[in-house]
Amino acid sequence: MIPSNITRHHVLDAIREIDRDGIPPARESRDFQLIFQGRNYPPKYVVSLANRFVNGKELDASEFITHEANRFIQRQGFEVVKARRPGQTIKPSSILKRPVSQTNFAHDERCPECKKTIEAMLRKTYGVVKSNYKFEISARIEDYKAFACYLDLQEVFTALQNHRGYQSFVRAMTLPHCDFFIPNPGFVLEFDESQHFTIPRRLSLAHYPDSLKVGFAKESWGRLCEQIQAKDRDPPFRDEQRAWYDTLRDFLPAIKGLHPTVRLYPKEMQWCSLDPKDTNDVQRFRRLIEVRRANPKGDFVATVVLQSNGVATNNTERRKALLEIIEKVVRETDKDGIILFPGGYYSAGKGKADPLFDFVEKQIGEALRKIERDIVVCLGIDGRVRKYAKDQIAIAVGKNGVRAIGRKFHYAPQERGHIELATNHLSKESGYSRIFDFNGNQYFLAACYDSFGIRQKLIPNPGVDVILDFIHGFHLKGEGGSGDVYFAKHGLAGAAKQWKCPAFGAAVFFNRDIPQNWPSGIYWNQGNRSTRSWRYKDNPVKAARSVSCSIPEGKALIRIYDLTDCLQVQ
Repeated sequence: MIPSNITRHHVLDAIREIDRDGIPPARESRDFQLIFQGRNYPPKYVVSLANRFVNGKELDASEFITHEANRFIQRQGFEVVKARRPGQTIKPSSILKRPVSQTNFAHDERCPECKKTIEAMLRKTYGVVKSNYKFEISARIEDYKAFACYLDLQEVFTALQNHRGYQSFVRAMTLPHCDFFIPNPGFVLEFDESQHFTIPRRLSLAHYPDSLKVGFAKESWGRLCEQIQAKDRDPPFRDEQRAWYDTLRDFLPAIKGLHPTVRLYPKEMQWCSLDPKDTNDVQRFRRLIEVRRANPKGDFVATVVLQSNGVATNNTERRKALLEIIEKVVRETDKDGIILFPGGYYSAGKGKADPLFDFVEKQIGEALRKIERDIVVCLGIDGRVRKYAKDQIAIAVGKNGVRAIGRKFHYAPQERGHIELATNHLSKESGYSRIFDFNGNQYFLAACYDSFGIRQKLIPNPGVDVILDFIHGFHLKGEGGSGDVYFAKHGLAGAAKQWKCPAFGAAVFFNRDIPQNWPSGIYWNQGNRSTRSWRYKDNPVKAARSVSCSIPEGKALIRIYDLTDCLQVQ
């Protein structure tokens, strides 16, 4: 019998693994083939592999029959066909003969399935969705003279005219179609591919009035325009024209009384990896859209990476440094957000970590209550539950107290038998979950090697939007615990790959400089490529800004990431 918890998402994972590794001769199918994107796959073997991605092991072929596999695959929306003639094998030679390096793909923004998936997710979330929807409103500036928004539109239009001197770039009588219109509650959603991110578009955004509500971060879209600088010269004024039409779509709330226009960027995530039949995927998608509608400015995640120069430090000095770092971050951004410190930032010495919870809650809470915005500070506390057993805890604290606590659930190789582990990745600690909600996003506390556990145990994403990893530290090369590259590739990147969400990490570099290219924020956009071949240059996440400051033990490097644009590619 085929387990019912296997979804289309897991079947796609199995297909990608076959693309990478090929098909064992004994598992080729002689009678039926699954057809996907012009390639052929053996249905039973696909189902067997798919089971590993959700249940942890390959399903024995003797546990189900071929016709059961075929029906199951078809219910997931895939095509299954008979072989060309009885007994003939349709070998997927295009896959088997292709070098592995060519089958390890990076997802492309032109993927035709992404837009289809977004439409399916919108229907699952809101019900009725009208794609390629036409509003019968004018595209011409002179027709808005009677509207309250006319002067604001005129300012944008004039700026576009003056940019390169094109005066007559509007050729349509009415606004071209919108990507999606969601009648209830009543808003437009646009899927902006790279051609939308131009210098004229950045110019138009800069002239929007503060009173105009939009469902995306204008600053992030402006930065993308600066980075991509797409150009379309057919006709010569096409960039101004597209920027004007996008402006009118953004002004639909003022023109038609709609809710703010929401915009998505193809490279924010691999949209086609979402499964409309998966409850967790649907919940994540709903949160993403609703957060963008309610909080378009977005939140930040600040990672605090320390350079410790061998100077002895204690909790008092660490507390002083922590408060100074909080003040520095608050000065650098006007958003709500998360400040992430390394694992073991505070030490309980030979005692358990629990007694420090009240200390951390009081000291951090007092500091945060002085700040008007909503900030959550996350850090690690180390102690010992018994003589040889380490106690490693991650804790999140806001101005109103503890938000989440998580005990380490996956040990590092050298820790086996020397650490007290949580029962699993969802176990509560002192009555608290390790997952907490912040402005609509779900954050997961991973204590150091927990990020490896997410990938190695093939743990399904429990509805998490962001992973926060409290890494202990890296030493000089040749000394124990020097694997900063290994951790980034297989820990942070591995977890981001498994859960298809950003993973952020903070760590301490002992007696060595902080590598400037070490990524403390990672998002996986490399399809089913192995983490072994992943390189820092493949990482699309870029910090919006970086600052550093001196602390008693050395230096703190603070990277501030804007969540709404942390996935953009330069």
